[in-house]
Amino acid sequence: MSLKDDIIRDIKNLPGKKTNRKIVCIYIDDYGSIRVKDKKAYETLKAAGLPMDSTRYSKFDTLASVEDLQMMFEVLQSVKDPQGHYACLTPYANIANPDFDKIRESGFTQYFREPFTETLKRYGSSHEGSYELWKQGIAEHLFHPEYHGTEHINVLRFMQALQRGHKTSHLAFDNESVALPIIPGDEPLKHESTVFYIEKAEENESLKEDIRVGMRMFEELLGYRPKQFTPGAGNYSPALHGVLKEEGIDYINVQRYFPYPLGDGKYVKKFLSNGKKNEVGQKYVVRNCAFEPYWDNCKRNDNAVAGCLENVAAAFRMHAPAIISTHRVNFVGSLEASHRDDSLQQLKTLLQEITKRWPDVEFMDGTQMCEIVF
Repeated sequence: MSLKDDIIRDIKNLPGKKTNRKIVCIYIDDYGSIRVKDKKAYETLKAAGLPMDSTRYSKFDTLASVEDLQMMFEVLQSVKDPQGHYACLTPYANIANPDFDKIRESGFTQYFREPFTETLKRYGSSHEGSYELWKQGIAEHLFHPEYHGTEHINVLRFMQALQRGHKTSHLAFDNESVALPIIPGDEPLKHESTVFYIEKAEENESLKEDIRVGMRMFEELLGYRPKQFTPGAGNYSPALHGVLKEEGIDYINVQRYFPYPLGDGKYVKKFLSNGKKNEVGQKYVVRNCAFEPYWDNCKRNDNAVAGCLENVAAAFRMHAPAIISTHRVNFVGSLEASHRDDSLQQLKTLLQEITKRWPDVEFMDGTQMCEIVF
């Protein structure tokens, strides 16, 4: 890359809290949430006219299986820092999913949710034991989930689409799948998976209750209260800061330049940096390194490793932690195993190269990193 590119990376890392320690933290979004149920659902929906190969989320994304998690943990354990710590993930997790049977039984008049552990039971033998692997990963400090929203759908808009008979939504629903590309000619949908998107400020009231329910479910299933939050699909209102704080959230993961929706078409835009506080004392986390082995258009990102390493180098030059951003869709293989296998190999190469270039690296989960640096 050019000197100009290096300067731009350095400038992005100028604001925010500093450290002389070479800390690497990997955030990975979407664990626990459904997208496409399985290969049969994928084929059925594709045959029905949904352009399933148009985005990586409809082509590759589904719940992580036992094999997915085992293979991921093996990659994480392929490297250690000088303190003997393996690389670890901070998954932003959705702890619940729609209960399709109950919603259908209500005639689509009411929304019902189920814990992701119940969802796993319907996915067959390939997912039997996934929940136990979550807990094993937590115990072995390979996998430390935080809160991404109770489910990864916008409940209000999900139900509105079903109630008005939206064709694509009903086809997806019948196959226990959500937030898929629209059949050509069908009514476009907006923000179906943007969990906290609002059009009116009053919509925040139901979202506050969703947060309370989700945080309780999280603690019941995983044994601790999450301290970190990032909104599903990256959008939420500052009106939620108070309830998030009450429920135990100390750190909020956001984009560097963040347009907060206030409702009724109003926004407030802010530039945010690592460790900056909001009005209730929560501190912001801003990711500064991207690692996406596949682009949203399903094509392989041949620069994923090299590009991420350049951003890690910039973070360390500017005495910032390297906060890597990625998504579950890269690392699940029930719909296409070769996609997962390639992404995991790229992740292994990235981690090995990090330990080679920076032998004094320290691998941490998100909350460890925040408590030390912020």
